[in-house]
Amino acid sequence: MTKKDQHGISIIHQCGSHLLTLINDILDLSKIESGKMELHLIAFHLPSFLQAVVEISRIKAEQKNIDFHYQPTANLPDGIAADEKRLRQVLLNLLGNAIKFTDNGSVNLEISGSSHPSNSSIIKLHFRVRDTGVGISAAQLEKIFLPFEQVGDDARKSEGTGLGLAITQKIVEMMDSSISVQSELGAGSVFEFEISCPLAADWMHSSSFTKIGKIIGYSGSKKQILIVDDRWENRSVIVNLLSPLGFAMVEAENGREALEKLSKLMPDLIITDLSMPVVDGWEMLSQVRRSENFKNIPIIVSSASVYEIDRQQSLAAGGDDFLSKPVQAEELYVLLAKHLDLSWVYAETLTVLANSQEQAELEMVLPPASELANLIEYARKGQMKGIEQELEKLSKSDAKYQPFVNQLNQLVQEFNIQKIRQFLQQG
Repeated sequence: MTKKDQHGISIIHQCGSHLLTLINDILDLSKIESGKMELHLIAFHLPSFLQAVVEISRIKAEQKNIDFHYQPTANLPDGIAADEKRLRQVLLNLLGNAIKFTDNGSVNLEISGSSHPSNSSIIKLHFRVRDTGVGISAAQLEKIFLPFEQVGDDARKSEGTGLGLAITQKIVEMMDSSISVQSELGAGSVFEFEISCPLAADWMHSSSFTKIGKIIGYSGSKKQILIVDDRWENRSVIVNLLSPLGFAMVEAENGREALEKLSKLMPDLIITDLSMPVVDGWEMLSQVRRSENFKNIPIIVSSASVYEIDRQQSLAAGGDDFLSKPVQAEELYVLLAKHLDLSWVYAETLTVLANSQEQAELEMVLPPASELANLIEYARKGQMKGIEQELEKLSKSDAKYQPFVNQLNQLVQEFNIQKIRQFLQQG
């Protein structure tokens, strides 16, 4: 194609991407307004989730030559139960806006945790996004959360849909919170919100559930995996997912350390980041593929990059596959089975009418319709704490409801909101 043709194709692609974003935003807003958007609570590894959000945002900040600072406190938990997709959407939207409206200076993401005053199994997470951008006038502050309202000059308005903050505020409201804003025109803005989440110490247990069943191990000889990443959060999530399944895990903070460890051991597979200090993933890939001893080791490149070109380049440089961050357990298991030729070993899948409990299930006494309605409403909103409180009341009210309470409690412990809804609908 000529340069003119390429320019035309680029404009078509940009317009198509903008239109797709607009359609998706309108659909999200419509779901919220009609009450059809629901939160889906799952247990996940908080540090690696946050690190993936940070890496995506840092890439955007670097493109504008502004600084990006991530400041978590030391008391953040490893695992929480929340709607991972919607929380990511909220954070990326707030950070994306901060970067878009900042031309000089920095964008900061600050996160702190505090214990719930009345429940030790709940953590309160406080998120603050600060920027040194253009700021928002007092008149504009009153309208920024309204649909299709945009601030700033026309050039910046063309980059968005005017729906992002409206959707973000409504999602946060579904999480029983709200976003507060402080801003000074020409001096920057601060957006912050706080949510309460159940702690999930056994997030690895929940992550090992796949569509087929719960993975408890694999057949064959013990496999050794080398994980290379300069962020402990990213190494930690993979180590915690795979160690319980019987893998021998070896960690390296950069490419040079990985190459040193390769000289002393022969891992069955390598999972590596690309952007690292000292020796990055690109150079490490190159050296491994040039080595007669290690050139045939399968290598999975793991990155938060959303650009298809980075995926293609990592495969062209010697990677065998690509694993997106934040790491999704089921995607990781698929890639390991593919490149290590594994056969997973599954635990017996939990069903509502398991053979060993069939008689007890048949004798299950359902609670009154009013109590069932409360449980169904909590399940619809994804409010696990509300379900636990209702079950506790039922347990104390009459022993005949105990089989029902036990069955539902089992699903609550797994944070499996889909099975909870199915169970209640069957009831």
